[in-house]
Amino acid sequence: WESDQGNNLAMTQSSAQLCRENEEAKKLAPHNNTLVIDRSHSVDTFNEHSNPNEMLSGLRYFERHIKSDPNNHGIPKAAFSWGCVDPTLLGTCMLSITEQVQKVFVAEPRLIKINSPTYILGDVHGNFHDLIAFEKVLWRMGPVLTPSNFLFLGDYVDRGEYGLEVVAYLFAQKLIAPQKFFLIRGNHEVRSIQQMFTFKTECTSKFGQVVGLKVWEAVNKCFDALPLAAVIDNKIFCVHGGIPSPENGGGYLNVFEDIPHDLPDPEKTSPLAWEVMWSDPLREDELDAQTRETVVDSGGFVNNHRRGTAYLFSREALEAFLERNKLSHVIRAHEVKQAGFQVQQNGKLLTVFSSSGYCGGTNQAACILADRNKIRTIRIDTS
Repeated sequence: WESDQGNNLAMTQSSAQLCRENEEAKKLAPHNNTLVIDRSHSVDTFNEHSNPNEMLSGLRYFERHIKSDPNNHGIPKAAFSWGCVDPTLLGTCMLSITEQVQKVFVAEPRLIKINSPTYILGDVHGNFHDLIAFEKVLWRMGPVLTPSNFLFLGDYVDRGEYGLEVVAYLFAQKLIAPQKFFLIRGNHEVRSIQQMFTFKTECTSKFGQVVGLKVWEAVNKCFDALPLAAVIDNKIFCVHGGIPSPENGGGYLNVFEDIPHDLPDPEKTSPLAWEVMWSDPLREDELDAQTRETVVDSGGFVNNHRRGTAYLFSREALEAFLERNKLSHVIRAHEVKQAGFQVQQNGKLLTVFSSSGYCGGTNQAACILADRNKIRTIRIDTS
């Protein structure tokens, strides 16, 4: 980090003040093709009093079991609880985090381009315990100091009881490492879905009706701005649900930039966004004679009877999509898998799921590493 050499980066009040004063300053220009880092961002990254670092510090407290909590007259604090923390203060911090990170998401392309090595995680669904288990294995020193990127494929909330903590953690890390920590949108990052499931109720139960609804809406404004897909090394397409159908821009990747950067109602506003959030691969056991005929006639896409929306896509549709866009593989989430992952459709499609014990089941949690022209599946012991 050449721009920081010779500077005093001690986290003192003066350096924090400098960070605030330089907040609007432009990045220093690169010289002699060397990497130059914006000093104000690097100072803020390691400033323990910045909003994202304060949130992460609070989440460390939330995670731990404390036999005698000095913050609460020595009363024990259970793991995965907020103890004596004032919910109003927590809500205020969460609103500040969402205000900052929403601007980051809006500025990103709808189709993110990422270089390997990249770890890819699937559905988390409010499972903060497993998210921290991944952290301890993959980015124990934090994403800034870890020599890889991290991509999350959506479905951060609902079903699990710690959706708020999962979102707070991911948003804080995004602010700390915006060029290394990437989030895309899943089908549960939609208000109407959350109202049918648990995240809206979770917010109001943790913060009360007034603050809870403010937090819920602020989080969803961030979800509205999330990118929809990513490509790693220009070869691996990553998405929550499935591939785009040819009826949306011919099934080419460049049509993703036509998706609005503020998308509160994707079902009505962007058919492309909606189908890549909801679609699934067609299984062999679903290919009866009638379905086979429909698949051939429709170019490999049939109505998704499992979800009641979007499409099921065949192996032939996948191969045509890969060839059309000069890609090698698709990595997606959206479906629970007993082993945490599944390789499908001639090895060209991988599904990953990163929340173990989903809905009381016995499935494991996994992630995928894309590195050096190889794709590795990794299961994590979250016990």
